[in-house]
Amino acid sequence: MQIDRNGILILYKPQDWTSFDVIAKARGILSTRKVGHSGTLDPMATGVLPVFMGRATKAVDMQIIKDKEYIATFVLGQNTDTGDVTGEVINQRPVSATKEDVLKEMENFRGEITQLPPMYSAVKINGQPLYKLARRGVSVENVERKPRKAVIKELEMLEDTTLGENEYKIRVLCSEGTYIRTLVEDMGENLGCGAVLSSLSRTKACGYTLDDCITLEQLQQARADETIDSLIVNTDTVFMHLERVDLSPELAKRLLNGARSRIAKPDGDYRVYYKDKFYAIANVTEKKMSVVKLFVEKEKETI
Repeated sequence: MQIDRNGILILYKPQDWTSFDVIAKARGILSTRKVGHSGTLDPMATGVLPVFMGRATKAVDMQIIKDKEYIATFVLGQNTDTGDVTGEVINQRPVSATKEDVLKEMENFRGEITQLPPMYSAVKINGQPLYKLARRGVSVENVERKPRKAVIKELEMLEDTTLGENEYKIRVLCSEGTYIRTLVEDMGENLGCGAVLSSLSRTKACGYTLDDCITLEQLQQARADETIDSLIVNTDTVFMHLERVDLSPELAKRLLNGARSRIAKPDGDYRVYYKDKFYAIANVTEKKMSVVKLFVEKEKETI
């Protein structure tokens, strides 16, 4: 039986799972068909994977907080076909770069940069994801990948006594669509020795952090305990940067019917509520409010 669930689950994606594997598993546990996520993670990566359910899926493309934070480790001295240690080694080179050289090279990657999407990514070329082309053995030379802009807002080296030889750990705060494996590979090329990603964890996404995450095991237990609803984050958390407006019955009814209504508010977007229930994102232009996106069902809503 399908259950009508609306809201956001902040899931922890385990290693060796694809983002689609996690979504499929969550969909089964939740008994909810309409499920989407914000930002794909590679199978080797772990970390924050916000999952949007029901009417909350409308919020995926409306997020303002799109920056992502990652903790990554990388090893100098080799290249692989995937850009990480799970791939086949295609080149090995001696390493002369020191820690100071790496720190100096990192300075070149702060701010706006240009990246070529890696072959093992979800970027589509002529309707085909690059990772599918790569798995079919299509070579890099036969695929035209267009450079993309990315912004590295913060990039710092972290200390870790467990790291191996020529291995480094970094924290990256970046714009949506930044490829960490490409960042690592590009730094390695500039250092003259190559580099591959050895681990990757997304620690922040869409304003949510690792502390907000629940595991699939916890979700499964919540189903058994019938406490799933207590884990769901309200959809309006995506829009907390917007001013709140509480609607009168008259205004709520007009907006629900698609009509514009006068309101004494400055121009801009607002998150609107009726009887303390999140209702919609609305826009005010010249003292008139209209719905941008409705997060309640018209046929079920009574005013």
